[in-house]
Amino acid sequence: MQKSTSLLLKTLAIILMIPAQTLAKIDELTFSLANQPVKTISLDELKDKLKVHEIKFEDPHYGKTKHFLAFKIYDVLQLGFGDNWHSRDYSDAAFTASDGYSAISKVSMLSEQGGYLTFFDVDANGWEPVGHAKVSPGPFYLVWTGKQQTTEYAYPWTWQLASIKLIQFKNQYPAVYPTGISNNSTIYQGYQIFKGRCLHCHSINQQGGKIGPDLNAPQSIVKYRPKTMIKAYIKQPSQFRFSNMPDHLDLSEQQLDALIDYFQHKSKLN
Repeated sequence: MQKSTSLLLKTLAIILMIPAQTLAKIDELTFSLANQPVKTISLDELKDKLKVHEIKFEDPHYGKTKHFLAFKIYDVLQLGFGDNWHSRDYSDAAFTASDGYSAISKVSMLSEQGGYLTFFDVDANGWEPVGHAKVSPGPFYLVWTGKQQTTEYAYPWTWQLASIKLIQFKNQYPAVYPTGISNNSTIYQGYQIFKGRCLHCHSINQQGGKIGPDLNAPQSIVKYRPKTMIKAYIKQPSQFRFSNMPDHLDLSEQQLDALIDYFQHKSKLN
């Protein structure tokens, strides 16, 4: 009993040492239009103003059926942005985690049924660790319940979600966007694959994700790696090394060639 009391007192002492401002931000979401923050909403406010849904689905990151309490992402966006998120001024939404990981999605996809912002793992009565690093996905984990609503089809799945930002992609990431390139070209097709699958971790000329290396600066990957090696690594990095980069076994040779065309196009602009 005495040991339990001592441990409790130590735990309370540690909690009291954490600034109140830090604790207050743990269960909050920040909403921004371009680079201008417009609102911060707490989990309690979300619960108070939005309908809570109980969902069960096959979660590809856990590899099993999961059971969560959640809000529809449509309702969350409507509460955070009002009708602004339907404006043509914004082409995409960036869902950024507390570690800097950012998944980009076309705004038009976010109106589809199946998108949920989970806030409680019913199975674990809290949060079951996820991913290679086995981290807690809370306080907010963005999921999709449709069978084809996966990262392979450019749907954003973000755990430890901290902020949602509406952007006009070509203005926010001009170094990534292939200006002046036809939408029917293989370069543009490669850009779309890069944007949907790679940008959340990798960057082009320091614009994009911060988890993986920049693929165009200071030197493009196509300048120092053979095309066949790049394609093989993108398709199945697990054959080469242990890393957080996922395999992309579904990518066809044509899609991989389109990615190479995009990288080569960007390398010529350096």
